[in-house]
Amino acid sequence: MNWINELSWLWETLGIALIAAAVCVACAALICKAAKKKINKNVLAVIGATAFVGAILAVILIARTPMPI
Repeated sequence: MNWINELSWLWETLGIALIAAAVCVACAALICKAAKKKINKNVLAVIGATAFVGAILAVILIARTPMPI
């Protein structure tokens, strides 16, 4: 049971990264719709993957920063 508590940070990180990636993909789709341009699904996949990796790196960097007491 202890390993579930040990891995809870992993699920939180993955959830944050997935939400960030979904927001970035939605924003890109809305920008292309507003510009009346057609967007390729491969481009949306690259945007989503990049946002996912960027969000994970941001969470790791934030977690390394010490919190003031």
